Amino acid sequence: MNLLESVTHLCTRLAPGGWHSLMLAHGLDLLAEPLAAELGKALNIDRSIPGFADFALAGHRAIEAGVPSRSLLFHALASPQVINDVNGQPLQLFATPGEIETVLDYVYSVSPPTLDSLRSKALGAPLAVVAFASEYRCAADTVHGRHADLCFSRTGIARVGTAPARHDEKLRSFLPFVDDDPHGIRVMPVRYSAYIAVQLKGNAAHFGPMDFQADIDPALDFWVPLHKLFNGSQCLEDMTLNVSLDNHQINEKLRHIHLRHSGTGWQEPQISQPPFVVTENLAHWASIADVGPGLLVPDARTRLVEPVEYQGQALSFVMPANTAGMVHGRHRVKADGSIDDLNDHADVEERVRQGGYRALHYQDGTADGWVRARCEALEKLFPSVAAYSLIGPPDFYPLCSQRKLLHWVSDEPALPGNSIWHARLEALSNVRYCANLHLQDQLFSPVDRGVSAIVGLLDQAGTAQPATQLPSPSPSRPTTLPDGAAGVFGPGWEVGWVRQQTADSEWINVLAGYQMASPFPEDAKICAALGSFWPGVAPDSARVFEPRSTLHSIIPLTDQEIGMGSGVAWDDQRGPQLVVQDDRLLVQYRAYAHADYTQVALDGRFSVGMTGRTGQTAYQHRVLSMYRVYAVLGAASDKSLRNAWPLLSFTDVLRPDAELDIAQEQSGRVLEGDVQRFLLYKRGAVQIAESDFRLRHVEVEELVILLLSAKAILIKRETLPWQVANEKR
Repeated sequence: MNLLESVTHLCTRLAPGGWHSLMLAHGLDLLAEPLAAELGKALNIDRSIPGFADFALAGHRAIEAGVPSRSLLFHALASPQVINDVNGQPLQLFATPGEIETVLDYVYSVSPPTLDSLRSKALGAPLAVVAFASEYRCAADTVHGRHADLCFSRTGIARVGTAPARHDEKLRSFLPFVDDDPHGIRVMPVRYSAYIAVQLKGNAAHFGPMDFQADIDPALDFWVPLHKLFNGSQCLEDMTLNVSLDNHQINEKLRHIHLRHSGTGWQEPQISQPPFVVTENLAHWASIADVGPGLLVPDARTRLVEPVEYQGQALSFVMPANTAGMVHGRHRVKADGSIDDLNDHADVEERVRQGGYRALHYQDGTADGWVRARCEALEKLFPSVAAYSLIGPPDFYPLCSQRKLLHWVSDEPALPGNSIWHARLEALSNVRYCANLHLQDQLFSPVDRGVSAIVGLLDQAGTAQPATQLPSPSPSRPTTLPDGAAGVFGPGWEVGWVRQQTADSEWINVLAGYQMASPFPEDAKICAALGSFWPGVAPDSARVFEPRSTLHSIIPLTDQEIGMGSGVAWDDQRGPQLVVQDDRLLVQYRAYAHADYTQVALDGRFSVGMTGRTGQTAYQHRVLSMYRVYAVLGAASDKSLRNAWPLLSFTDVLRPDAELDIAQEQSGRVLEGDVQRFLLYKRGAVQIAESDFRLRHVEVEELVILLLSAKAILIKRETLPWQVANEKR
């Protein structure tokens, strides 16, 4: 079946599901014969129909040769905003991921270019066969931000999980949720494709990169896609292609533990072999028949973290001192071979810090590596340039984007910018480091600093919407591109940062998966407890544990999301509780020192079921609400003052609500719209509970309740009546 036959079959299949009438509203008859002529004719496109407002204004055909963003049929099938028929009723059928790829191939097949024409378009710049991760996005999330378009990066981010991948047809995206299992987490795959691409200096007007950095990007080289490559004789004129993708993934975090620390009991050559280095059973290519070519899928695992075996025995090592939480070492191996859980000791943190005992090794399925395109017909004509492949930990806020949060914080007038976080925000797409230089075959160059950037197709400026037309908000859905990943490394969330030495003995900044904690829950514990330190879009467990240092909640989790009431906590940790002891009001916490996130993973108790449903707008609203609460309490710009007011409870108020009614009556102010309830307390001393060293008791000096809407806050202090809070800062 050639491409036109496949597209015809798809149109025939979708037509009775609401698509025939929907596309007829634009003048396109999906059942026309011959279909090729119908797809190429001029259309009168109605952009007032929901889902088509951000279709490029220059587009006026179902298929525009070589230009996906101007191809109405491709847009309709690939855009997550096209979900209803012309009458506003839900579409009954949707294209599969493989069918969408087929239509994209057809866009590039209608008028296949010659190699000479591509060279002419490159104007003498270098050409190569380049692997890209890509997504078709709504206007607001594209490089130029004006109409829906494809976005490309040479870094793709897949994510580990305990269940197979699942595609949501309406969102045109894979999702991590397992509907009947709150602790199930699906793997998240990445789509890679091969393009003939041109190497150019950064150019904001013609391809980007996204969030153009005027002081850096004009001097850097970026690979920009020109023409998609696919199998057969319809891709390039007078050529028949056979295109394939290779991939190499590696998890070498255990190896680097032993390279960084001496006296662990392991050294070369053992640490350069399995299980210290893992290259098998990390990811695989999905069946082309199911989802089309180029979908790299992490292998689903029974558990996110597994014990490591070596020569049939549990692998143990001498725990190094001062690992700063980068290495799990809480399961001590005793002389008789039994396991001592150090969490059961009051001085667990000090024991782990001092090290010197044998501990069990654990391993996760995260990795970094590369994806490379191969095409025998082109390999003597053009070099092959690889994409950097990351297999990261689960994203507990998959519907939120690091880049969107960064832009919102910068633009929101009620916030003081990045200073509300414990560290600056940054997206990985804005980082200009090269990829791991020590991967197999050494496919990356130390001068290739644009590997994690996001670019558009070359010279699409002419298809842009008028600057006065603002794109509508995009549906919340996961992304596999680097603008959804952390660009601050300490060590990071998806990937870490190291200094590596080039062949010229120059030390440069490099992205590397082995720099992450082993296993990844050790990172998650630190990052979350720091108020979603890295990235900004991460769970915030600061309220779950006793007040420490100047830490405080930034993006509050609801009571349900931390397991209070009927909810399932994302990290299986028990939230704080008010208790009375010796006529004193105390808040009782489970001590941070005794929280073991690696054990949570071993027990299969992590969950994305609740946090994962939070969309971008809701996430941002929580950040703003928490800041407004601190401002009312006089702690807007002082982190130590915020730490003096721990958050005890946070819920959404469901009307009718007796407390809200009383608050409005006493204050004389009616709160319109959605209302959130915050319960904070002014804290006193923190003590170890006499009854259990795993618990911490914190004295309550004052309780404060706040009810917050978009326009006002009502506050109640102790026995005083409800009042309208003064939000002037």
